[in-house]
This record gives sequence, structure tokens and C-alpha cells, in this order.
Amino acid sequence: MRSAFFQQPLEYQIEVEGESWEQGEVVKGLLRVRNMSSEAVSVKTPQIILAHGLKKEIKEAAEVPWEVVGKQVATQEISLQAAGEQTFEWSFILPTDSPITDKQGGLYLLFGGEEALTKGGRLNLQINLHPILQNFLQTFTTQFRFLEKYQKRKSEWTEIKLIPPESREFPNMDYVYCFLRIRDEQLEAHYRFKMSGLGRTGEKMTVTKKNRELEQSIPPENYLQPGGFPNRACFRENIDQALNIARPEVMF
Repeated sequence: MRSAFFQQPLEYQIEVEGESWEQGEVVKGLLRVRNMSSEAVSVKTPQIILAHGLKKEIKEAAEVPWEVVGKQVATQEISLQAAGEQTFEWSFILPTDSPITDKQGGLYLLFGGEEALTKGGRLNLQINLHPILQNFLQTFTTQFRFLEKYQKRKSEWTEIKLIPPESREFPNMDYVYCFLRIRDEQLEAHYRFKMSGLGRTGEKMTVTKKNRELEQSIPPENYLQPGGFPNRACFRENIDQALNIARPEVMF
């Protein structure tokens, strides 16, 4: 992937290795600064910024309220001769709980001079859920037959909406929000079940809505097998434990 930004008399060109990344991976590449004029030019603080932005604000706002995740200044100041150029290496380690790319927005590389945050080039990145969390969700959908509706960023979590299978096991569950992240090596899961039931208001029977919630924190020695492979048995056990609060006490 590559992109260019022109700020006369300079051209900033960024190159990125890869097309998509998962939470926790390294994004790296090159920044090339080229003098397009016939005279020597002083260049101040060429830099690369990793930041989260919302598509609507990027499209409509005069000044985007970027959420900066990381920043690298290639050098404080350089002098480029006429038609001269200089190349810098850069890299960012994505946090294991970094924002994923969704319909609302995602992570961008902002690049250019000292005003790169407001007046520079932009390159959007495709960031996907951490592979361990992907395995966790796959256990949810294959072992328990839930249907995944979407994934999106929600504050410092990834929110996934899941629809239960049509069965007697979950007759009162409408859906469940599963909030996931890996932070400080802990796999954290927060479940919010949306439940329906019958309640009495005076002499009338009405449909009532309520939430049931559960939080889990799973250490790496439990969710990883030797060699770093995901422990699906651990995932299955924890998901099953969470689903117990949504199962009826008596099944017909």
C-alpha cells in the first residue's frame, strides 16, 4: 500500500508493508520525502502518526478530532538539495485492544511535516480482531450455533452482536452483546443478554424486557495451549458458563 501528499515544494510518500492487520501485529513501512524544486529546502520534523478517526467527521469536519494512538518523528530537521530525497523507516506495534475497522471508522496513518495531524496525507488501514478473539467467536458460532450480526468498536472494546439459535435452550433470549478485548494479556469478555418474558401488570399479562450481564477475565495460561495455540475447550467452557444465566431453569 502507498499514498502520496504534496505540500509544495515537497512530496511526502508513504509505503506500507501489507494490506490488512490484526490487533497486536506490527504495521511498518517507509516514508520518503522528496524536494520537487530547483533549490535546496529545509524540512522540519517529517512524521508519521497512527490515529483513529470516524468517517463522518473525516468527511464533514474542518478539523478532525483524531484520537492519536502513536507518533514517530523521522528526524527533527533535514536539508534537501534540489530534486533530492530522503527515506525513513517507521513501525507501530498495534495494541492488542486497538480499534478495529468498522463501518463508522478506523485507524489511519497521517503523514507529512510538522502539521501532519491537520495538514498532511491520510491512509486508512484495515484492522481486524485479534486471532485469539476470532477463535473465541468461532467457538460461539460453531459450538453454540449463534449467528454473528456485526462487529464494531465500542469505547475500548470490540462489540459483537450475536443472535441465538431457534431452540428450547434459549426461549427468552432476543440477542446478546459480547464485548471482547485482550488487555495486559488477559482475555476479557463482557456479556449483555437481552431477555424477554411475561410479567403481570395488574390483571394483565405483558411482555417485559430485561438485561442480564456477566463479566469474565481469562488468563493466558488458560486460553492458550503449549505453542501459543488457542484453547477452544477453555473458550467453550467459559461461553457455556455465561450462557447459563440466560437459560431457563426448567426446560420443556
